[in-house]
Amino acid sequence: MSELIVMLDKQILKRIAVKKTSIVFGRHSKCDIALPDRTISNNHARITVVRDDCFLEDLQSTNGTYVNQQQIDRHLLMDGDIIALGKYQVVFRSVQGIAIQIKRLSIHPKLMDASYNAWLQVMDGSKSGYIIPLKAERLVLGNQTTGQVLIECSTQGQYIMSATGTMNNHRTRTLVAGDTLKVEETTFQFCLKEQDADINTVST
Repeated sequence: MSELIVMLDKQILKRIAVKKTSIVFGRHSKCDIALPDRTISNNHARITVVRDDCFLEDLQSTNGTYVNQQQIDRHLLMDGDIIALGKYQVVFRSVQGIAIQIKRLSIHPKLMDASYNAWLQVMDGSKSGYIIPLKAERLVLGNQTTGQVLIECSTQGQYIMSATGTMNNHRTRTLVAGDTLKVEETTFQFCLKEQDADINTVST
């Protein structure tokens, strides 16, 4: 089950289990999560649960909704995402397994778009051969409980991977074509368009 951790000035105010299919944030006292801050709209943002996924949507708020310091209209929440609403921060936590993430994120290679500059190829399991396009500025695989891989695209167009394991070891490096990474029991290969491969392996 997913959880929301509401924070103010780095202090945890409450932990809320995501049990409903719709959760509304706002200044109004009737909101599911009321946040008394004049910079927050009466009905500011909403989380909608669709099967195993949680989508965050801005409700045309005055000052916007931010996830990981990026303003969003609609966003698929991943474990560890930090939602900013006025002076409050809400951390999204999920123990969603890698199999569900692959099912949601991967596509058949025949559906690959020519605009994709980088992607991860699933190397084993039922989705072996499928790809996960790296279209957004960041991709998170796994969760903070079992180990997590974060891939971010830098302003120079490089893909930076940070890996955290169950022993809290933290590694950061720039990915090159052919690198492999392991999340739980699944191996992925990093691919760049028209690049030759150099093989390295990182696991969590």
